[in-house]
Amino acid sequence: MTKKRFAIKLGIMLVIVLLWYNFVYMAQINRLMLLDVELMEISNKVNMASNAKTNLENIKKRFEEEQNQLEKEKAKFVKRENLGQVTARLQNLAKEYNLKLVDFSPGFKDYFEQKDKKIIPLPLTITLIGQYLAIGQYIEHWQELPFYILPQSIIMERLDENGYDVQAVIETKLYTWNE
Repeated sequence: MTKKRFAIKLGIMLVIVLLWYNFVYMAQINRLMLLDVELMEISNKVNMASNAKTNLENIKKRFEEEQNQLEKEKAKFVKRENLGQVTARLQNLAKEYNLKLVDFSPGFKDYFEQKDKKIIPLPLTITLIGQYLAIGQYIEHWQELPFYILPQSIIMERLDENGYDVQAVIETKLYTWNE
């Protein structure tokens, strides 16, 4: 009878262990697996938020750099009150290249008709007398000036048959900022 009792006790213990394994242990394992999945999802969200924060900081930095660049570019557009300084700068530049500035005629009629625009091209006619290469160097130096001035057309005429001097009539646009 003791063997039978032992077998019954062993069977009951085995049933209890199997029931515990199926209903308690496996439930805990499933719950841990769900928690692992949730943890992975939260971890991915944290990583994405961290990346988004880094990207946002990079975008802000890039935006500030672009703003600074835009301000530098905006500074190259001449304001109406600074037009006299442009004239003086172009005259001094002509002197540096031993050129005689004969005429400097702005086209103010077109300029004042475009009051509603932010950027207004001001037509200028500049007439110089000097050596051919010096005139070329003078125009080439314009790209280093702190304002936008672009030649549109150049007409050159030799002043005399034996001399080196030419007269250059340069049609140009000076870009101004209207506020």
